[in-house]
Amino acid sequence: MSSLFMIIMLTLITLLVIVLLTILFLQRKKCRHLIRQLAGKDAEIQRLQTEMDLFKEQIMELQREEDQEDQTERLRTGIELTLKKALKRAEQENFQKNTFLSNLSSEIRTPLNNIIGFASLLETETSLIENKELFEYARGISESGDRLINLLNNIIDISRIESHEVDIVLKPCSVSTILSSVAQLYVFKANDQKIKFNIINKDIPEALADDKVLTKVLGGIVDNAIKYTEKGFVNISSGFERKTNEINIRVKDSGCGIDPTYLREIFNAFRRESPGYSTELQGTRLGLPIAKRLVEMMDGKIGIESKKGEGTTVTISLKAATENLELLVEEVVESPPSETEAPRKTKLLQDLRIFIVEDDMMNSMVLVQMTKSLGTVTTAVNGEATLKIIADQESKGERFDIMLFDINLPPPYDGVKLMQEIRKRYPVYNQIPFIAQTAYAMTGDREKLLESGFDDYIAKPINKSELYTIMKNQLKIH
Repeated sequence: MSSLFMIIMLTLITLLVIVLLTILFLQRKKCRHLIRQLAGKDAEIQRLQTEMDLFKEQIMELQREEDQEDQTERLRTGIELTLKKALKRAEQENFQKNTFLSNLSSEIRTPLNNIIGFASLLETETSLIENKELFEYARGISESGDRLINLLNNIIDISRIESHEVDIVLKPCSVSTILSSVAQLYVFKANDQKIKFNIINKDIPEALADDKVLTKVLGGIVDNAIKYTEKGFVNISSGFERKTNEINIRVKDSGCGIDPTYLREIFNAFRRESPGYSTELQGTRLGLPIAKRLVEMMDGKIGIESKKGEGTTVTISLKAATENLELLVEEVVESPPSETEAPRKTKLLQDLRIFIVEDDMMNSMVLVQMTKSLGTVTTAVNGEATLKIIADQESKGERFDIMLFDINLPPPYDGVKLMQEIRKRYPVYNQIPFIAQTAYAMTGDREKLLESGFDDYIAKPINKSELYTIMKNQLKIH
């Protein structure tokens, strides 16, 4: 009995051990499977971690790039804002400079107009009474006034050039016409100095240039030539070089000439020689430097040759407006009109009814003295008086032949408004020339006045021969 019990117990223990071993085996197998799964998951986690780190790097790189772009954009915006502020400040400073120069020009030109005008009248009167001493005093005043106005013009010109405010419009220009217009302005001066003044033209093509700028440049050069030629001649000639397709304009004089050491510096501003060759006798030496810059702005060249005591030759070369032309080259020698043939003696400038509107008493007196030999002169000081005088003339069936209006008149009418009001009330005055005369002579002033309705423009101080030329041209047109 006891042995049977023992057998049963052993059997049960054996079965239990087998079951436990089986369970342990199965659990171990399951653990190994789980371990393999965990190892796979760990590898997956590691891979994901690596990818996540890479993704984080990419995100950080993008953020850095975005930060750089933001920083670049902020920098660009800052630079643009700074440039805009600088440009606005430069524009304001440029406007203030132009306003200052314009006001300076006006303040100087108005009294200079009186000084030069009365000096010219004194020259005439003292020559009539044959008082040589007083005549020399009057001439000295006139020459000093001319030097001052040339200095003012040159300072304004060099300022405009340095500020890039000179607008050059290149177009075909008739050299012959320009030379003739320049000669008309300086014939009186040449006659006064008893020197021979010739224009030698050839049948040449038109030059590619700005006609107003070229006229200004040639005027300054001719003025120099006459100024420094005590006796002899001043010749203006033109020609065409087929090989280079260039128009050449030459101004040659038999004057005092230039020292060789100064000749090398002639186109440098503010260089001086005594005696010299520039716009002012002892001035800032801006005439030829300005001419050189203006010619180069027209894609041209300027050169100078001179010998002390023998004379000077200035040559301007400009591109021809057309190429490969078969041209005639016959020389035509023209002499500008003599004193007796000058504009003041033409039929157009006789028996005129001239109306001068000027609020400055001295300027009015100068203009009356300049023009009284041309006919009947009527004056007014403001718009109301002007309109009343014209109304009285119209009631009699009479009207004026030419109108000379100052621009800076007292309110309510300035020169422009007054001219427009007259033409509005009396349409017949649309056929009568209105000439603006003003102390403002800055860039664009002439164009603005012509656009407003004036037929022509003359800057103070008024040159008598220039005024006569303008009057004659406008009377021809109308």
